Amino acid sequence: MLYAVAFLHSVVQERRKFGPLGWNIPYEFNQADFTATVQFVQNHLDDMDPKRGVSWGTVCYMIGEVQYGGRVTDDFDKILLNTCAKVWFRDAMFNKNFCFYKGYVIPECNTLEQYQAYIETLPLTDTPEVFGLHANADVSYQSKVAREALETILNIQPKDSGGGSGETRESVVYRQAQEMLDKLPPDYLPHEVKARIVKYGALAP
Repeated sequence: MLYAVAFLHSVVQERRKFGPLGWNIPYEFNQADFTATVQFVQNHLDDMDPKRGVSWGTVCYMIGEVQYGGRVTDDFDKILLNTCAKVWFRDAMFNKNFCFYKGYVIPECNTLEQYQAYIETLPLTDTPEVFGLHANADVSYQSKVAREALETILNIQPKDSGGGSGETRESVVYRQAQEMLDKLPPDYLPHEVKARIVKYGALAP
């Protein structure tokens, strides 16, 4: 269950990079949401009646409506979050054939190092399908990244002044920086400073 919570946290975070395709409203999911959910799961398992088992309805409600859902204000985003919780957090998650997406399973490990080793084997770049999105969502994301990169390049290009013969922005910055440097006192010589300090007795025992 802890691994499933961690996977859910990764999904809600990664969907944000796809903009409106991921969430209608960009929510500030953070580590506090994950920590609170882990604490709830731990408390629920500690207080669980072994004969009745896990109350999946309670778990899904707390995740989809309180822990993560408490930040969600859009109705469709709330439906999406509750759907993820209901599909992943159920008895089927303990089956060997359970997977979040093809190739993304809950590993059977005994130590933290084994979990880390398994996670290292996962692809470095996840496809949008892992997060419940269409493959074309990656096209929109890559287009957005390329557009932002080009805009940044254009913004840092030298710009001529309106008169056509004035200084460029870079020239103004360089000139002002040089003027500031000219106002600074000359560099001090460490041995001369130390000699003066000794002379005035500051270093005397």
